[in-house]
Amino acid sequence: ARFPSAIASLLLVLSVFFFVKQFRVGKDAFFAAISLVLSIYFLAYSRAAVTDMTMTLFITISIFSFFLSVNKKRYYIYGFYLFSALACLTKGLIGIVFPFCIAAIYILTTEGLSGIKKIFSLKGIILFLIIAAPWYIAEYIINGEDFLRQFFIKHHFKRYTGVISGHKGPVYYFIPVLIIGLFPWIAFLPAGIRNVFKEKDRLSSFAFIWFASIFIFFSLSTTKLPNYLLPAIPAASILIASGMTVQNKKWWQYSNLFTAIMSVLIGVIFLISKRYLSKFGIPDTDWTLAITATMMVMAIISFYSVFTKKKLHGFMAGLMVAFLLLLVTKGLPIANRYLQGTLYKYSLYAKERLHDDEKIIIYRINNPSIVFYSEHKIINVGDKDELITFMKKNNHAVAITKTTDVEVLKELGFNLLEKDEKYAILERK
Repeated sequence: ARFPSAIASLLLVLSVFFFVKQFRVGKDAFFAAISLVLSIYFLAYSRAAVTDMTMTLFITISIFSFFLSVNKKRYYIYGFYLFSALACLTKGLIGIVFPFCIAAIYILTTEGLSGIKKIFSLKGIILFLIIAAPWYIAEYIINGEDFLRQFFIKHHFKRYTGVISGHKGPVYYFIPVLIIGLFPWIAFLPAGIRNVFKEKDRLSSFAFIWFASIFIFFSLSTTKLPNYLLPAIPAASILIASGMTVQNKKWWQYSNLFTAIMSVLIGVIFLISKRYLSKFGIPDTDWTLAITATMMVMAIISFYSVFTKKKLHGFMAGLMVAFLLLLVTKGLPIANRYLQGTLYKYSLYAKERLHDDEKIIIYRINNPSIVFYSEHKIINVGDKDELITFMKKNNHAVAITKTTDVEVLKELGFNLLEKDEKYAILERK
């Protein structure tokens, strides 16, 4: 299930590298690829059984194709429509909204209204409809208004204007997400953004519009999750590469000083976490000391670079490899057990207890991992009346819900099998 994300992530890195190489020297392309692949953001979503990395790949190639159609050959515009259609099939309307809005803003800022025609192509529109329209038409024929209500209204408009599944965040939500997700390369992003206004480079300007459009769009959204910003990360990597090659020594020192401070903070956090992990009954915690040591070396190198003004990107990349390996082999399994361990166990139990024609009741929670782990049909129930209606037609049922909603299900004849601080599983025979 994680294989598509891994393949998409590999193709994404290669796409970024070869695209940047067409407009910049090889060093810039290499830095863009390195800042992308050696990051927590990339590590997390290249291993996740979700479609976000695939969607990001398609949106990225679509946006790249548009830029190439304007600056290289016109026929690249077909790639713009082709990959926008694939992104639209993968994740919905953002597959068309982001590429077209970013293209429109870029054209308006560089060429004005007279250049807007460069976005449109009759053959491209036909290609888009041939690829994307059949699935949407089929879904509407099969599911009717329920498809429109669930897919478009709930998972597009309501997700933006309201809170879905409790994932609310302040307007600055994505700032710490970026700092952590793109550490340590995020330190060079301000210098890269400065270059946009200082050097008037076409690629940097385009990357800034791309990054800023998605960042602002989701910062104003009511529902927020870290993966929302993923389509902006390739643009961030291009800006970071520009910042890593900056000639201004003062900005170079600022970037390395920030990296040093962040490295110390992360090292201290992992040092403190050793005690708390032991309290939770996790025996092997020595890896936290290894991460602390890695971060302290990163801090020393960054401080050294501040005072000597030497560029030590190779050492930083090597330390990030060590850091990410420790995180993958030691940290992520613990995090997965904490975040998904209970749901994994409950999902397997439900799969064993239910027949193929029976559905797992998911009461007032929205967690797709239950479907993934159980490989079973589910029914999302949002309130007590809906649950009563469902149970009139079904005597035997297994339900997974929040611990706070256990009493509601007990009133309807469900027996509590197990619960923890967050989730509970119940069964009615």
